[in-house]
Amino acid sequence: MKKILTSIFLISFLLLPAASLALELNYPTFGGYTLTLDMDLNKLIAWFYYFIVGVAGLSAFVILVWGGFQYLSSAGNPTAIGDAKDKIKSALLGLLIILTSWLILQVINPDLTTLNLPQLH
Repeated sequence: MKKILTSIFLISFLLLPAASLALELNYPTFGGYTLTLDMDLNKLIAWFYYFIVGVAGLSAFVILVWGGFQYLSSAGNPTAIGDAKDKIKSALLGLLIILTSWLILQVINPDLTTLNLPQLH
């Protein structure tokens, strides 16, 4: 029985990469950039920048909601209230930092997010 299970595991392990080639992945668009296999380095870095800003904003929002729920369900426990307030303050500070960095890059000089690397010959 052990040999049969090992054989099945090895066969499936060896065939798994071939099955994954049949998948067609569609990545989301961030900042007007769509991730493709033939995109240049400038667009890849811009896509990654917008992706990180989006994920960081979503994370800060989730932590903010979690802290609010924790605050509401603390039932007068001073330790739980303090932890919830710290979580909310940290989430708001993180969100402020994310939005400030995006605002600085977009208002002061939007060309900072547009890379123009020289073409290599």
